[in-house]
Amino acid sequence: MRKTALALLTAAVLVAGCGGGKTAPDASGAKVFASAGCGGCHTLSAAKSKGQTGPDLDQLRPNYGAVVRQVSTGGAGMPSFSGKLNKGQIRDVANYVVDSTKNNSVALTAFQPNHEKLSDCHSDYDCYKQAFGNIAYYDGPETALARLATYMKTNEEVNTGCHQIAHSIGHAGYAHFHDSAALALAHGSMTCWSGYYHGVVERAFAGVPRSKVASLARKMCTGSEINKTYFLLYQCVHGLGHGLMIYSLNDLPYSLKVCNQLATAWDRTSCTGGVFMQNFLPGPMQIAPTKWLSKKDLLYPCDKVAAGDKLYCYLMVTSRVLPVVHYDFRKAAAWCRKAERSWVATCFQSFGRDASGYSVQNPRKIVQLCKLAGSMERECIYGGSRDLTSNDAGPARAIRMCLLAPAATRSYCFYGIGTIVGGFANGSGARRAKCSPVPSAYRRDCYRGAAV
Repeated sequence: MRKTALALLTAAVLVAGCGGGKTAPDASGAKVFASAGCGGCHTLSAAKSKGQTGPDLDQLRPNYGAVVRQVSTGGAGMPSFSGKLNKGQIRDVANYVVDSTKNNSVALTAFQPNHEKLSDCHSDYDCYKQAFGNIAYYDGPETALARLATYMKTNEEVNTGCHQIAHSIGHAGYAHFHDSAALALAHGSMTCWSGYYHGVVERAFAGVPRSKVASLARKMCTGSEINKTYFLLYQCVHGLGHGLMIYSLNDLPYSLKVCNQLATAWDRTSCTGGVFMQNFLPGPMQIAPTKWLSKKDLLYPCDKVAAGDKLYCYLMVTSRVLPVVHYDFRKAAAWCRKAERSWVATCFQSFGRDASGYSVQNPRKIVQLCKLAGSMERECIYGGSRDLTSNDAGPARAIRMCLLAPAATRSYCFYGIGTIVGGFANGSGARRAKCSPVPSAYRRDCYRGAAV
């Protein structure tokens, strides 16, 4: 079910005998959409369908090339149908979807809150989307995303449809912050495959042509509110990187190009982090297939992209490696050792970040996994301390991890904490204060990381 939910179009249900003849493309496409049962998975107002497991086509509004590419080449759990549908049939389907959605007001309508509550829903999926959106609109998206994560554990209806619910939270979060994509992106999370980011960007970039995206992107993370701390700014610019890949259906060169037009080097680099994280999401989590991966070279595209884009690619690359090697951290370490010489250490920082995520931020388990890094244990510990601090928005568990780590790695571990907590405040005195929970013997290391 989830594979279907994340395909751009459910071409998997199209049959070879559909379409054809001299029927007008839109009529033929409509016939295919109806007879193949596409409406069971997708919402498309022109077809009067309300499917919930796949993307809402009224809101996604894919372009013609994206539809043709998806149906022809497949990906994200969907097979290629180029051998079953002729080019004319594929064009008909693409024309129908595009023509049905390009002027659809549904895609541009702002989230409308009401008073529906989760307790009112009783397995009504539309109700859940609205109710979670209401929470985001009235109480903020962080509250809604936290409730979603809780409900996913016990409610199968919510769990199987969580991605589209997270979209709704994104739409509502955008409205909550008075159509400020910057603030909405900064207060999001990766809950249920980045669905929240998808929703925010759907609203922010709705109907915007590619020629104007770079200009909008440069303005998106500016303003005094988002620049109160580097942490908030990073969340916004990082979320923008995710959004560019979502908007472009994983066009990595295009997304990097837009990132590299942002105002500062820090913005540009941070934006690429979101781009590469989105690219490395495991297949079932992708909203569209990505061709910027290799089955033979698990470090790709890090070893091919421009020098200025390598940092965050290597900082994220083990998120690509680990699922392929079935989370065998020894094999992942072997791949990191194959990285370009000057980027081996960075790959092991990624290794530490994923050790944190894999262990659900368990300090003792992170230290145990980092032993598998061998001579690069220090870099792994550093990456783990940064992830723990960022995940918790505070240093408590990261401190415990540093104290459990081998003595030779502790200074660098506490330095890693400093690099994150320093972003929680802008002034030197305030950054210094963020290091106060660190044991006095290592506080100077934290200060260095926080640029005090």
